[in-house]
Amino acid sequence: MLAEFDEIERTAGAEKADDLRKALHFLLRRQFVFAGDPRTGTIHNTIMDGSFRNVVDGFFDSCGYRVHRDTEAQWAGILALEDDIPLPRMKLDETIVILVLAAHWQDEVNVGAVEDRAVVVTNLNTLHERYREMVQPNGGAAVAIGRFREILKEAEMRSLVEIGDVDPEMQDAEVRIRPMIKLISGGRRAAAARALRPQR
Repeated sequence: MLAEFDEIERTAGAEKADDLRKALHFLLRRQFVFAGDPRTGTIHNTIMDGSFRNVVDGFFDSCGYRVHRDTEAQWAGILALEDDIPLPRMKLDETIVILVLAAHWQDEVNVGAVEDRAVVVTNLNTLHERYREMVQPNGGAAVAIGRFREILKEAEMRSLVEIGDVDPEMQDAEVRIRPMIKLISGGRRAAAARALRPQR
């Protein structure tokens, strides 16, 4: 890969090569980039730039990841090719929250309730109630709203959601679910379903 980076520096300049390094590091740290986030425009554009595509894809392939791009919804991200590749490990409660986010996003998409870039807008309390409905009938203990908010904050760090300020009177906050959620929820459904299955 060093030869490819040297070639980019030679043909596109040191600044573009530096942008590419920053973009690769960003995806390794955050997993996804969304064009609507502040200060991520250069990162998003670099990952989407066709002249860098082979280098970006080749770099992540060598690390065991596949790059996913959605030009319409304007996001890009990486997923591990194998289960043992280190992406953020999630506990069961975190996995269930991701499934709740994905299910809510899909339900809203099905009725056309989406904003630009396929973003679905909801709120913290609605999502927590949906989470409780999923967990409690199966004998599980639902996490408190504070822990639920922490899990959402971790999802926000991965660019999967955007959380608004908490309204002190309503004790609620807007949550904007991004379309990347559908990509990471699929492989977690079976494990969560097994864990939620009632004991006989």
